[in-house]
Amino acid sequence: MPTDLSTLDLATINAAQSVIVATLRSKCCQWEQDSVDAAAAGRLTNALMLEHWAFAADLLSTTISSEFTNLFCQAISAHFGNLTATPHRSTADQVLDAVALEVASAQQAPELVGA
Repeated sequence: MPTDLSTLDLATINAAQSVIVATLRSKCCQWEQDSVDAAAAGRLTNALMLEHWAFAADLLSTTISSEFTNLFCQAISAHFGNLTATPHRSTADQVLDAVALEVASAQQAPELVGA
């Protein structure tokens, strides 16, 4: 991990968090369903094992999500820690502009609807 957190791209951090957490939560749902199916088929040992896997995946996704949030907060602090007010723009204005750019870069382009 870079020691200079201001070099990290905030949109990339958000995208990585979304993909990893969504994948783990999807796996969690799959294992929960497999557990229910195994229990219905009378395979109680398998059902219990799958239930434990689902719980572990859910716990891991929550932990990873909070670690990414922590990294994002550290990176944003590093980004904005270097800002200084100028006669033309306050530090708050600069932070707002930077956050707006990060949010805009994370959004998908709108779909055009044909008339």
